[in-house]
Amino acid sequence: MEQVNGGYKKPAAKEGYIIYQIVKGDALSKIARKFNTTEAMILAWNPKIKNRNLIYAGDYLYIKK
Repeated sequence: MEQVNGGYKKPAAKEGYIIYQIVKGDALSKIARKFNTTEAMILAWNPKIKNRNLIYAGDYLYIKK
């Protein structure tokens, strides 16, 4: 995702996905539970994530509906 002043630029809509904005305190495991999916699936939908332990508040993730 492209970082801009004050946060991250919201990505373009993608059919079949929602866009989730990461909040402080989130971890991939917590997000996966929230959307009833797995960390592996979130990583597959978001190849920009290079390290599963490094996600940032304000960034966005695609989550399959």
